Amino acid sequence: MKKVLVTEKLHADGMALLEARSDIKTHYLDGDVEKLGAAMEDAQGVLVRTMQLSTADLARAGKLEVISRHGVGCDNIDVAHCSARNLPVAIAVDSNTTSVIEHVIMMMLVLNKRAIQYDRYTREGQFSQRSQHHTSELHGKHVLIIGFGRIGKRIAPVCKALGMRVTVADIALDRACASELGVEAVDDFRPLLGTADYLTLHVPLDDSTANIIGAKELAAMPRHSIVINCARGGVVDEQALADAVLNGEIAATGCDVFATEPPAADNPLLSLPNSIVTPHNAAGTAESMRRMATYSAQNLLDFFDGKLTAERLINPQIMKP
Repeated sequence: MKKVLVTEKLHADGMALLEARSDIKTHYLDGDVEKLGAAMEDAQGVLVRTMQLSTADLARAGKLEVISRHGVGCDNIDVAHCSARNLPVAIAVDSNTTSVIEHVIMMMLVLNKRAIQYDRYTREGQFSQRSQHHTSELHGKHVLIIGFGRIGKRIAPVCKALGMRVTVADIALDRACASELGVEAVDDFRPLLGTADYLTLHVPLDDSTANIIGAKELAAMPRHSIVINCARGGVVDEQALADAVLNGEIAATGCDVFATEPPAADNPLLSLPNSIVTPHNAAGTAESMRRMATYSAQNLLDFFDGKLTAERLINPQIMKP
């Protein structure tokens, strides 16, 4: 019998997969942080959503065999500690890709069409203001996609289908995929900032990506450009981004993620004109939540059944060849 700790509530279909197994004893923590450390002590598996799995908590989990993340980012897990213990950390690969892509395109369209302002004008009886703000089409515009991983590779063809010029950038660039998709590919995105109408980020947060977009990069962009971050808080310098919008260096920004979540009331991004902020819910569609729950539950079961593959690990290097 394997004890699996589920740290927070998840879609019923994910719970059903675990509960259907007679060899799995599922313990639901329901988000109770105070009970996490003790509950992990005798657990062989952990399915975690957003709760922090610190080094101290992991150190108490002497029987732990596998961690499964409800999603793909692992900022809340000490992956280095897990890797040092040869402890696999599974992710719900592609579970939220479609939802994030649609969120990015939504932000592009709402900001470009000034939908928020024009909705307000119409409701307030200011119909005559319908030409107050400049709008334009996505077709023919240049989008710079920083990060050409799972989401970057999926959003590129969507932007291309809308008639946009697409350039992708990554430090580990898959040029073969870019060529197959028919998009431009560069190792260094900075020389192209001056022609980017849109910049969208799809990189993890680590030492190489922290504040990868700062004051210098924003100053190089056209004044009409729009920056969208649905990746991770911290990959963009928030103060520099707010200043760039307020100073007219760029036109607007859309942010689904923040360096500190939830953001403080005085976070400068929360009071910007012609900008959108959402509560880290780009992946929060009904379909995505079901996929994340079922994929993460299945990852646990596949591990115990000896079927979990390296492609579904954030630390695949621990897998024996």
